[in-house]
Amino acid sequence: MSYFYQLFPCKVYTKEVPQNFVVPSMYFPIPQSFDGNDSTSTFMNTYTLPVKLFHKDAQQAYAEAERIADTVRRKRGQIPLINPDGSSAGGFVRINRIGVRETEGSVTLLANWDSRYHYDRPEHVPLEYFKLSNGVKR
Repeated sequence: MSYFYQLFPCKVYTKEVPQNFVVPSMYFPIPQSFDGNDSTSTFMNTYTLPVKLFHKDAQQAYAEAERIADTVRRKRGQIPLINPDGSSAGGFVRINRIGVRETEGSVTLLANWDSRYHYDRPEHVPLEYFKLSNGVKR
C-alpha cells in the first residue's frame, strides 16, 4: 500500500469503500491466494492483489493505474518491504505480473507475486556410527 500511495497520494480504503467515497482514492482488499508445489522442500503460494483506483472518470483512473504499473515494471517488479513504522525492513517483494483492467465504475490494478515456504520436517536423530562391509558376493 505504501509503495502505491507514494506513487499516487490519495485517500486509501482498506476495510470497504463507503457509498460517498472520496475521489481520487484507492481500495486495497485482502489479497487472494492459492497454493502449489514448488520443490521437494518448499511449497508456493501465489497471491493476487486487485487494487481499485477511483478518479473523476475512467480515463484518469486508467492513466494513474498504468503509471503505477509502469513504475513497478521499470523497477523490475521489486517493491521494497517496510516495517509498520515505515522504516525499511530490507528485502523486497517481486511482482511477477501487473496489469490494468477497467471494471464497473473503477479501474483495477492487478498485482501477482509468489512466496515460497519450507515444509515442516520431522526431527531426526542424526546417524552417528555405521559400518560398511563390502566385498564380492559369490
